[in-house]
Amino acid sequence: MIDIELLQKAIALTQNGKISEAKAIYDGLLTENPDDVNLLSVYGLFYVNIGNYEKACEILRKTCGIKESFGTVSALGFAEYERGNFKEAADILEKAISYGENPDIYNKLVMSLFEIRNYKKAVEFADKMYEKYPDDVRAIANKVKALTQSGKLLEAEKLCVEELRKRPDAATLWFHLGFLKELIYCDDRQAKECYKAAAELGNPEADYNIAVSCQKLGEFDDAVEHYKKMLKNFPGDINTITSLGMCYLTQKKFKDGYEYFFKRDKSKFSNLSKNFWKPGDKLEDEINVICDQGYGDHIMFSRYLSYLGNRRINVGTRPQLIKLFKDNFKNINFIAHEDLNPEQQAVFITDLPYILDIDFNNIPLAEGYLTALPAEVDSKKLKVGFCWEAGSAGIRTMINRTINVKFFEKMFNLANIKVYSFQVDDTLKGNERYPQMINLAKDFKSFSDTASALKAMDVVVTVDTSVAHLAGALGVKTYLLLPYASDWRWFGDTKTTPWYKSVEIFKQQDMISWEYEIDSIVNILKHQSL
Repeated sequence: MIDIELLQKAIALTQNGKISEAKAIYDGLLTENPDDVNLLSVYGLFYVNIGNYEKACEILRKTCGIKESFGTVSALGFAEYERGNFKEAADILEKAISYGENPDIYNKLVMSLFEIRNYKKAVEFADKMYEKYPDDVRAIANKVKALTQSGKLLEAEKLCVEELRKRPDAATLWFHLGFLKELIYCDDRQAKECYKAAAELGNPEADYNIAVSCQKLGEFDDAVEHYKKMLKNFPGDINTITSLGMCYLTQKKFKDGYEYFFKRDKSKFSNLSKNFWKPGDKLEDEINVICDQGYGDHIMFSRYLSYLGNRRINVGTRPQLIKLFKDNFKNINFIAHEDLNPEQQAVFITDLPYILDIDFNNIPLAEGYLTALPAEVDSKKLKVGFCWEAGSAGIRTMINRTINVKFFEKMFNLANIKVYSFQVDDTLKGNERYPQMINLAKDFKSFSDTASALKAMDVVVTVDTSVAHLAGALGVKTYLLLPYASDWRWFGDTKTTPWYKSVEIFKQQDMISWEYEIDSIVNILKHQSL
């Protein structure tokens, strides 16, 4: 039998912060009752309460192995969530719901599902939570997030506004409303005001979004202030650290930018080397270069490979780029990431300008540094390639870079041009909607195929995606459509870019409309000839 008075004493000691004394009592009780489910459950919660989630999970798993209950399964799910094991947390919390229900469990389950991008289930359980607990602000916020993820943006906005009329002090709803103002209306000024309301009402994460809005509006000093305020509250938040770095880099503040940007999340590559370069290290005679970020970055920063000297260089990149790179960099070994020797010193390709100390006033090889044999594309008209959709680098980035293909219709219908599609993941169905366009992208098996097709074009019209970087690296005439709030790599330039001499920028002057930029390109193409 468990000594109940002793157990209650341990709980009281925990509540009073006397952790070591409480632990001693628990350990003594467990020595006498090692498999008592109730004792193990309370001991697991003890470790949850003191923030030792790893130990909590160990004990609670043992408890569940003897006998599962609503309390123990729920506690285990919560502990796994706090450890950042969102897949395990989601599976466990879904099981907990079969034993019983409360809004805390639903909330953590929905949050876990969003974290692992299981959007179908996240939406399903967000809907269930809202049905069961319609007055719980967390349920409302999760419903708004679910509607947003499902593309029902106006419905999400309507729910947000209706609920804010009832509860204007709901910080999380102001936060979501700000995000919806960004997505629906591209209105960063309104979005910023919503985020400010969220911050004033105590949402500690709102400063990050205030900073993003300020940065998009070109208010860089305010953006830096709010990023740094965010870092005071969340000093290790890698997303904020990276974004602050990109804010500096946008302004061409090379050293300040890389001080933070260098610290970006590289964890998915952590198994590729036992010796990652860090500031102050010398480059060894043989190094591995790891291509991180997106395809466009691999292409953009590959120009720096030529400046690594006579050392032996192994580059780990994605399979779709290997042939293109091998054809262009003869003395460099290009392989898949997993084939790199982890004993070698490793650097990241996006850090090469920092490592080589080649700042943004001295960007090399702007005239082009890749070559490819042109594909056989025969036309007596001006050959123009198009790409209208950016990849899935997060919903905010994707929507900012993507242009509805309907805006391109004026160009597609010009009598003096032949239209070719370079759009691979065509979620907007542009290739289907415009049969006059020849879909070259359907035959692309690697970037070598893309490069050959680009070299056959007279002009390329594209949004900010890998096609823009590849066309620029090949020296192909390119009209680049940049959003009002463009990626840091373009530095806020509006006409030309120091990265590629063949690229002409058409930067959005209005946050919502693309008409001026599209009409400008139409007028150029209309009078352009072979």
